[in-house]
Amino acid sequence: MTVLSARRDGACGVVTVRVPYLDIYGNARAGRARLVVHRNQVRCGSPVPAFCHVHYEMNLGAAKKWAERGWAVFTAEYNAEAPIAVSMGDGYNQARAILQWVRRCPFIDGARLHLDGGSQGGYMALAMSADMFPVTSATADAPVVNWAYNFGYFEANRTLVAGFTAPMESPLPVLASVLPLADMAYEHFPRDLANDTWFYISPVAQVNRITNPVLVTIATGDMLVPMEQITRAHIHPHDLGKFPDGYVRDFEHLAPSDKTRVRLEDVLAPDTASTQVMSLQEHSYLVSTDMRLDKEPRPSKRPAAEDRPWSQEHQWNFCILDEGPPEPFADHTTYAWDTVPDSYVDHHYNATPGPDLLNNAKLHWLLERYTATKNPLPLLRNGSPANRRNFDYLEKRDVLNGLLAFAECAPACEERLTALYAASNLKPFGPQATQPVLRQLLEDLHP
Repeated sequence: MTVLSARRDGACGVVTVRVPYLDIYGNARAGRARLVVHRNQVRCGSPVPAFCHVHYEMNLGAAKKWAERGWAVFTAEYNAEAPIAVSMGDGYNQARAILQWVRRCPFIDGARLHLDGGSQGGYMALAMSADMFPVTSATADAPVVNWAYNFGYFEANRTLVAGFTAPMESPLPVLASVLPLADMAYEHFPRDLANDTWFYISPVAQVNRITNPVLVTIATGDMLVPMEQITRAHIHPHDLGKFPDGYVRDFEHLAPSDKTRVRLEDVLAPDTASTQVMSLQEHSYLVSTDMRLDKEPRPSKRPAAEDRPWSQEHQWNFCILDEGPPEPFADHTTYAWDTVPDSYVDHHYNATPGPDLLNNAKLHWLLERYTATKNPLPLLRNGSPANRRNFDYLEKRDVLNGLLAFAECAPACEERLTALYAASNLKPFGPQATQPVLRQLLEDLHP
């Protein structure tokens, strides 16, 4: 880890670092990450919980908002030397490496980690919830949860936007602008969307390892990540007269196989999800293509910030922004909204992780990470399995640190760990996984 810059911005410290990691081919690469933390948190001397905005870069103003609420805020940072990569490819590996760096920071509370992201970043918040441990909460806006369906949707409508000089001149302007995402993915992964790879990398296949609370925010008018992959409820059929002939988004038709024909709601445990609907806000307005291109002024009256509703009694919370049917020119929303997850994030700032954060599937995954067990999926285009591991020392250290932080939360957490480990067929720590054993393994671990 190399510090590239350190400066002050008002009451916050801003540090940019170079983060080494291994890409999906196993080659050494380096990305960049940024930390924003309020000086009061540094001075108090107590461990600071981490707020990690994954995949896309969070601007400094947004990061300072959360830093002022007590979080140490981490985000990727991109430039010409370290550009953004496709989320299910090297972007995934870089996100893991950044989170591993977060846990190595000596001032970070290893038991409190919030993940946040939107679109590809929403996918990443769910994917990292499944991969890393412990994660105490996540906010995922417009997340891709089924890549086979989402790219099937892209491909089914690709011909409708072909032949135009610029994407924004097409009848589906924003959708046309994001189609290169699929092409970037096909450079590394099979083009056959029925290939098991696309199911394996999707959150719908990873739900048994997502143990932390999650707040998902989706809009009925989303043209890029249709909410049909999440739920059957609150779907508004599109107006055929407004769309070019041949436009489709039907989930049953576009999911390419029986295995991929699964919505997120289909794989959640009973009684673990709560759905709440927000109506259009006062002063919400339709966002036209000319507004997006700054050719038309936006209304002077804008929606006021409104907290997203959620239920403390459920692991999964779905906040649906009901804006009616989609419009062909929309992006993730058709109307302008101003909704915030503040009460949800604030609640989990103070929440203590409980024993339910660790289950059999999660522990087995962590032990496979520790032992470098190779998985046949996801499969690369060249026929070899994609590398999902970082350097071996960092992988082992991250697993040990995470399990130790969890065990230290409460006696019930340590009891859960020891019981699950005793029943596991993988025992790389020896016969027991107690706090003294984990500490000794950490002490003996060297690069």
